[in-house]
Amino acid sequence: MKVKRLVSAVAVAGLACTGAIADAKADSNNEKEFTRGATTGLVIGAVAGGPVGAFTGAVFGGEVLGRLFLQHRENREMVVEIAALQQALSTQNAENEQLISALNQDLDTMLALQATTPRSHSLPIQFRTASSDIEIQYEKDLKQIANILKRNKDATVTLAGFADRRGDNSFNQELSEKRVRSVKKYLLKEGVGQNQIRGLAYGETRPLDNVETLESNFFDRRVVLEVDLKLDPRLATR
Repeated sequence: MKVKRLVSAVAVAGLACTGAIADAKADSNNEKEFTRGATTGLVIGAVAGGPVGAFTGAVFGGEVLGRLFLQHRENREMVVEIAALQQALSTQNAENEQLISALNQDLDTMLALQATTPRSHSLPIQFRTASSDIEIQYEKDLKQIANILKRNKDATVTLAGFADRRGDNSFNQELSEKRVRSVKKYLLKEGVGQNQIRGLAYGETRPLDNVETLESNFFDRRVVLEVDLKLDPRLATR
């Protein structure tokens, strides 16, 4: 008889406790963990303290052991996620190293090319007598110079203006300055930066030939563009 009462009490306690726990822990993701905890607590409590122990064990087992089961599952899932993240990071690091290696190779190629290429390029623009207008045949060359300067913001160009020896010194000086301004205006219109252009005017003071002739006068009416392709020091010392 005592055994039957004990079994009945255990059953009643278990049903009551399981129902209470199911109501309190309605979350579908956690229900299994709390149910397993309640059942485990029910068995432990029944063995340890009879019907009362079964009820107490179910209650505290459902709360404590259920949470332990839940935490164990979450820990297991976290370990899997961490392993997957580590694998992804490892793959990404390998891809980054390959990309950096390829970029360094490209940079070495560019530096080698620049080291073997003349850094300065000169282009003379000739003018008619007493004129500062740019002749149409020079526009293509000036556009190419402008494109180089726009692509290389560290590059600069020096404009050196000259005049032939006919006329007085002051007129020729002013004429050489006008020629420089004319070329500068053209480059600015093509998109070259103001800080990339440096202008100098020498008038008739620097003729190409000591003997004045019609030919020497022609070549003295000029603006010489000196383009300096500077290498970014951050690349040279990377």
